[in-house]
Amino acid sequence: MKNWPASLALLAALFAMPVIAQAADDWLIATRTETINVGQVISIEAVKPENLAGWPETLRLKVSGVGVDEEVQLTPEKDFNGDSTRRVYSGNTHKNFAGVVHAELVDRPSNRVIMLASQDNTNGPVRIAEPSTAEQGKPAADGAPTVIIAQPGDEPALSANEPTYFVVGSNDEHGMDARFQLSFKYRPFAPEGSVAEISPYFSNLYFAYTQTTLWDIGGKSSPFRDTSYRPSLYYRWVGNGGNKLLPYEWRAGYEHESNGQGGEDSRSINMAFVQPTWHIDLANGNRLSLLPKFYQYIEKSDNSDIQHYRGYADWQARYGREDGWMVTGLYRQGTEGYSSGQLDISYPLSDRIFARTGTFLHLQIFSGYGETLLGYNVDNGTQIRLGLSLVR
Repeated sequence: MKNWPASLALLAALFAMPVIAQAADDWLIATRTETINVGQVISIEAVKPENLAGWPETLRLKVSGVGVDEEVQLTPEKDFNGDSTRRVYSGNTHKNFAGVVHAELVDRPSNRVIMLASQDNTNGPVRIAEPSTAEQGKPAADGAPTVIIAQPGDEPALSANEPTYFVVGSNDEHGMDARFQLSFKYRPFAPEGSVAEISPYFSNLYFAYTQTTLWDIGGKSSPFRDTSYRPSLYYRWVGNGGNKLLPYEWRAGYEHESNGQGGEDSRSINMAFVQPTWHIDLANGNRLSLLPKFYQYIEKSDNSDIQHYRGYADWQARYGREDGWMVTGLYRQGTEGYSSGQLDISYPLSDRIFARTGTFLHLQIFSGYGETLLGYNVDNGTQIRLGLSLVR
């Protein structure tokens, strides 16, 4: 029995030899990002088998999501030395994926990698279709919109909503001033919670909060000129059945906005809103998103003529790519000819920490009426501010 451990080791080595030999013939791949978006570049770092002398001109990557498969042709990003065992290949995806996405090489033995599909422009929550028991295994009808239900692990309960930034500028009336905004959204019913088990559709319900402040840094005692508080409750759903003419995403709900003041300076409005979103994927991984927000005032007694200056819609568009320049525009047209516009231009100064979050150089240009709720009927001229954003 003294040789029992040695015998076990020898036996294990004998069984392991075929496995090791097989592993030596396998490719090892790793993705450079944890999320995947339709039309954007997917890059993998590949380690070739030791017994393979040269590098292939292309690799084919099979990408599989919920009911969607695609073969992506990958080409090398740059030249490597002939004896290198590591190389980066990249290509473009052209299909919409949802939820957990698996990827592995085609016709070449390799490991399988996992990514998360984030199909909205903001790299927001991952969505997985949850068919009924009767529908499982059956393909959806072509072009039929499908409400996609949130699933466990798709995004944290607390996540980014609108941009979070701090920008500084100056004007003739107030001198040096700053504008900063904080924004988040919260999903109260987690997909793995007891409420969602009873009805999974509750997982698409969100509470959001956005706070925007104008700060007179150059004024006496540096007061806050005005602050807008915007809590909202809305339902969010996606799924257009592959019909690109239909919005990819919808939000519909209730929003309150006030400046938290009393007396003559009190301003508040209550609105019901609906916000469809379209995405148009362009060359080089750029994406154009159209996300107009239409609203109806429910209560506006503190500023009964606000529709003259703000109208009934926020016309919003966003263009760029998450790892480069991003341009966002907002335009409001009042019913009496008054209007306002805002342009935000940002560029990453560091790698993203999470989806949409990092450090970005941020330029903001505002022109027109209603930069604050208190001054909804005041022409603020053109304000140019520069600073940083954490979420864009």
